[in-house]
Amino acid sequence: MDTVGKNKKKIEEYIRNQLQEDIASDQLSLFETTDPFTGEKYKKK
Repeated sequence: MDTVGKNKKKIEEYIRNQLQEDIASDQLSLFETTDPFTGEKYKKK
């Protein structure tokens, strides 16, 4: 029972870092549906 709280801070830090990495990854995978230069919609290939 004495080990329950020992790693709590490390676990919280790990989860916080994972959430930040997930947010960054999501930002990289965003896809524009229109061409920012012409305003035309992209066609699916």
